[in-house]
Amino acid sequence: MQELWKIRWPFILALWMSLLVTPVEGAFFINCQGVILLTNRSSAQPGWSEIAQKRNPTHKHLLPSGSQMTSRNRCLTMNELLSGNSNPKLWFEGQLSLPTSERESLADSIALLSRDSYCLGGNPELTVTGTNVRWYADADKKRLLYLGNTYHSPPIDQTTTFYLTQTLSGVETSPIAITIEIVEAFLHNMIIIPASCEKNDGVISVTATGGTARNPLYYSLNKGPAQRTPVFTNLAPGTYLLMDSVAAGCWGTSEVVVPAPPSPTISSILPLDPHCGQTDGAITILAFGGSGSLLYSLNGVDFKTDNQFTSLAGGTYTVTVKDRDQCTASISVSLEKSVNLTINQVEVITTTCGKTNGLITIHSEAGNGRITYSIDSLRYQFANTFDSLAAGTYLVSVQDETGCRAAQQVAVGPSDGPTINHILALPPTCGMADGQISLSATSLRALSYGLNGMAYQADSSFRQLPLGTYTVTVRDDRGCLVERSIMLGEPCVNTIYMPDSFTPNGDGINDGWVVFFPMTSLQFTDLIIYNRWGTVVFHRGAEEIKNGAILWDGYEQGVVIEGIYTYQLRVQFPTGQNQVYQGKVALLR
Repeated sequence: MQELWKIRWPFILALWMSLLVTPVEGAFFINCQGVILLTNRSSAQPGWSEIAQKRNPTHKHLLPSGSQMTSRNRCLTMNELLSGNSNPKLWFEGQLSLPTSERESLADSIALLSRDSYCLGGNPELTVTGTNVRWYADADKKRLLYLGNTYHSPPIDQTTTFYLTQTLSGVETSPIAITIEIVEAFLHNMIIIPASCEKNDGVISVTATGGTARNPLYYSLNKGPAQRTPVFTNLAPGTYLLMDSVAAGCWGTSEVVVPAPPSPTISSILPLDPHCGQTDGAITILAFGGSGSLLYSLNGVDFKTDNQFTSLAGGTYTVTVKDRDQCTASISVSLEKSVNLTINQVEVITTTCGKTNGLITIHSEAGNGRITYSIDSLRYQFANTFDSLAAGTYLVSVQDETGCRAAQQVAVGPSDGPTINHILALPPTCGMADGQISLSATSLRALSYGLNGMAYQADSSFRQLPLGTYTVTVRDDRGCLVERSIMLGEPCVNTIYMPDSFTPNGDGINDGWVVFFPMTSLQFTDLIIYNRWGTVVFHRGAEEIKNGAILWDGYEQGVVIEGIYTYQLRVQFPTGQNQVYQGKVALLR
């Protein structure tokens, strides 16, 4: 009995600790040879019993999951071994014995808890059940790798078998082989079928190796759901991230392009907008590429080989180009809508009193942009009114920004009024009021004449006029007026003459510096004479000077000094205009 506990107790304790560390749902069994059996309610992952059978399927005494053993020494379920809630107790029923010849079978209690497949170049972390587990590189146990239940393996680049034992009550069991499978997916070839135009019917077919029966290959596109089949269908044109892997999770990636067939390319559109509300617009399509000959359409239904469409109204069109494989390219094109420009109404005001005071106003509907107006079809303006028109016929026209025009003839009616045919102006003698203005005028009615707004008179002549500017008016008995502006005395106004030298030598000839002007007298403001050093040698104040008077006799402080002198003379003419004269005069002996 003591021998039995020496053998069983460590194993049962190890079993209990394993269950505490790794809880698994199901019912546990321990058979008479010390092998752990497990039934698992989930069919998605194997139970311990299945794992044990995979490790050593030659052990016929392992029962299928869920079975219970009955033998001379009754095998106990975990529910029988463990009782109580917080402090489970171990108990058994009947006499348990372990024959010496079967002690080596305790090695079967070593089961791999971690995965048995890893990617190439990985660092597997391997965990097993058992007590005092030893990891060997060979079945002869000559090369010890590790002691313990969890072995952090260095990188493994091929499928490798480890040999494990456990030591119970000082006895090392026979080695059990645990094989770790190293897998890698190798992508060898891909067959790509391009997608059709405007369809998602591309195909990627993959040829890869590296899978095994236990770890088959899986495939995925763009990190989507993995699938066993290496063919992906119903693909749109584009770039895809292809991933191939084995069940162990070793993924390889590659970018795959599902091409689209070459489609036509619209390089340019040449639109021509319709003109003046007509359906004379046009669209010319320039395109290249695609397969075969290209066809053209403005509605996506009716195609033709000609790339030009004419007789179009304003609006939006969808230009479509199609090749032999039904691949298309489209673009939206707009033609400006236009209106027919018309003249709605023309208002005409006839002349009056025979003057050029006619008026034309043009009214038009809104055109294509801003409208301009003309009465000769040559010069256009933005205002629609033309005034100061003489009687006659005019071709009025309107034009918009696109060049659309409309025109019609209109007449500005004539009228009668007085007409000044000729004006006789006799200027006054300089400084005298003897000027005269005589008018020659015609009219169908009686005329009267006025000067500078004074009372009208029947006589057409105005006499005894001084120099100046006059406004003459001719009026008929209806009040029609005609005026003209006349200036009298222009030859005499603002004229003054002074010689540039004189000789004060007492010979009576040119002895003084004399001033001449066309009027009798002239108002002088002042006269200043400077020598060549800028010194004032003579000054004469404001006074009225007679024509031909001597301005300076040449004496400076009683002495005549020959030389060149500078003068400044300021005068005021009868018109009220002030004038300044500057110059040089030579004094000679």
